Amino acid sequence: MNRFLLGFAGVALTGFVTLLALHHDGSIETETLIDGSPQQVWAVLTATDDYPLWNPEITQLHGQLRRGNVIEFVEGAGPDAMVFYPEVLAVRPGRELRWKGHVWFPGIFDGEHRFTLEAVGEKTRFTQGETFTGMLAGTLTGSVLTATADSMRAMNDALKQRVELEADRVVKTHP
Repeated sequence: MNRFLLGFAGVALTGFVTLLALHHDGSIETETLIDGSPQQVWAVLTATDDYPLWNPEITQLHGQLRRGNVIEFVEGAGPDAMVFYPEVLAVRPGRELRWKGHVWFPGIFDGEHRFTLEAVGEKTRFTQGETFTGMLAGTLTGSVLTATADSMRAMNDALKQRVELEADRVVKTHP
């Protein structure tokens, strides 16, 4: 009996040490150039009630985008949809929105998501990224990271289309 417990403890310890060895930080970053000011982009980005109308990545977002608040968002749709409850870390209108969430509990698998806006002449460079940390972050495969970046690019493209469409509407109704 004691040998069994010692053997089990040894296997568990080896598994834990292996997980620690796999631990590393991973980061993804995507960007697009949008015909519109940072304020125009910010207005669409923070109109979260409209997300189901245009956002293919974050299909729902509930809660106030205020530093320290916990929000709820749904990523994807249908049976593959996932719900997250991150804490808002930064809200700098026209410049930055950032939150951090985790799977299970902090330190196992965390993700810090960021949106930054930078004026480039009369356009906005919109950057979306995520940094993964925690003991299981090292288990992310290249295909998972690629799929995540593809999802971010789809949101970037949809945001660009939405901002530019709204800007065209404003110009046409107010010549």
